[in-house]
Amino acid sequence: MTLDEELDLFQSRNQLLIPGDLRSYLKLTDEEIDAYNEDMFAFFKFPEFKSVKEVVGDYGGIPDYRNIVNTLPLHENCFVFAEYSIYVMVFAIRLYAHDSNKNEVYAICGCAYEVVANSFDEFIARYREDIGNVFI
Repeated sequence: MTLDEELDLFQSRNQLLIPGDLRSYLKLTDEEIDAYNEDMFAFFKFPEFKSVKEVVGDYGGIPDYRNIVNTLPLHENCFVFAEYSIYVMVFAIRLYAHDSNKNEVYAICGCAYEVVANSFDEFIARYREDIGNVFI
């Protein structure tokens, strides 16, 4: 199965659309994605791109993420694409069932979260300008 077919299958299974900017990122090679990693950030490849609940919903360490499914509205539509400092913070994008002019990107630490960008491209621009721009 090609990556495009896998992305289409993801959309079909989840009934959510992957926006063009994120789709372009997910289609990068492993080496191209690894080039985003710096200062204890780890960006995920498509096989690691999973829901907030799947990635940290059962993580009771420090920080304790177990309550995020109760505090983040529509958490099931939010998918983690990067983490910072061995899961001190994760970064997730909200996907929609329809075309949307924004796909909020959340910085999540434990059960706290904050919108840090309104699209994947905006997140990357803020991240490249100054990593501190994407922390909560």
